[in-house]
Amino acid sequence: ALQHSLPVINGVLTTDTIEQAIERAGTKAGNKGADAAMSAMEMISLLRKIK
Repeated sequence: ALQHSLPVINGVLTTDTIEQAIERAGTKAGNKGADAAMSAMEMISLLRKIK
């Protein structure tokens, strides 16, 4: 990430059932995809600050 000024975020849902996938994508457990996207945005901001 630092060498190429490109944040790398890995957000993979590991689920056994479609119900688990649905729950982790936006119900009680929160939206894990949105969490990963926010992490990427935070990394971009941090990389800009340290340049």
